[in-house]
Amino acid sequence: MSEEHKARGESAKPQRVAVVESDYGRMESAVAAVVERLDLGSWLGGLRGKKVFIKPNMIGLFEPERHACTHPTLVREMVRLFRAAGAEVTVGDNCGVGGYGLNERVARKTGILEAAEGAYANVATDTVSAKLQSRYLDSIVVSRAMLSADVLVSLPKLKTHGLTVITGAVKNMFGLVSGAGKSRSHAAAPTAQHFGRLLADIFSLRPPDLTVMDGVVGMEGNGPTAGRIKPVGIVLGSRNAVALDAVVCRVMGAPVDKVRHLKRASKLGHGPIADELIEVAGKVPEARFKLPTSILSLTAVNAIVNSGFFGRLARSKLWLNEKKCQGCRLCVEGCPSGAMSFEKVPRVADDQCIRCLCCFELCPESAWELRGLIGRMRGRRF
Repeated sequence: MSEEHKARGESAKPQRVAVVESDYGRMESAVAAVVERLDLGSWLGGLRGKKVFIKPNMIGLFEPERHACTHPTLVREMVRLFRAAGAEVTVGDNCGVGGYGLNERVARKTGILEAAEGAYANVATDTVSAKLQSRYLDSIVVSRAMLSADVLVSLPKLKTHGLTVITGAVKNMFGLVSGAGKSRSHAAAPTAQHFGRLLADIFSLRPPDLTVMDGVVGMEGNGPTAGRIKPVGIVLGSRNAVALDAVVCRVMGAPVDKVRHLKRASKLGHGPIADELIEVAGKVPEARFKLPTSILSLTAVNAIVNSGFFGRLARSKLWLNEKKCQGCRLCVEGCPSGAMSFEKVPRVADDQCIRCLCCFELCPESAWELRGLIGRMRGRRF
């Protein structure tokens, strides 16, 4: 192992990532191929009587065909896989920042409630305060069932993210955080750089034991909910979430050194991001995603955006398409900085806005848009 890898905290042992070609009609065989390529047979055999928690991405009120959430076919096959192994299975997530009241509505809308085949639970109703090793927060409220499960299985979605570049295996574990804890996290770490570090700190609370990603149809551009649908045709799996995300960066054509939460998680020793420390079982497609416009703020443009008069000109602004807005107020209720108000339609106070993009990602109608010099620039292909 090189000194560079040691400095990043990466393990010398290669981590295996399975990549399986699939569509939603072949999900059962795709899951079986992931199990085979990761050699999970003996591990599954030891799960009889164990509590297995399956955590999909349930970001908000989006139908399966919007591809903002984990597709229900993957959830169904994973429930059946672990039930066949004799495990006690629970499915759930802390969706968006809407709290427990929104949870079951999201599960129903996304098709995950039905796909869970009786295993779904509203885990936002039973929480516990967990100590957090972080410069931003010393504790955070999380779902007890996720934290205490014998086995935690993460089912993320292959998508871009306006604040974090990608939303994948590591970012999916932000779903540990319940209710107002999400807003508190954004408020405590308002910039992309600091929020990335906090995401890695939260991931450290309970890294998943297995991650299987829905990459059959992904999302590019200004994700994680308002981007453009991107067919990719793969399911990915790994016992190591960091290594899986590093492979996702290859698929997208995203610069791994720009994904702050991934770099931080690797440095904390949770897994490798260097190609030579990752063993891929399968073929990695080069889908070349259009990345979020916010990727520009990760370059030299950042110096302009954060400076004086020119910074105010360049800084992106949130703009509401009132024709799309249905007045659901999810953006107002989910704003961590209190910048949102409701006067017939939602309004945002620009001087209070921390650019966390919670309103942008929560809106079921994709009514919020990024405008201004940076916001008008289209996503770049790398």
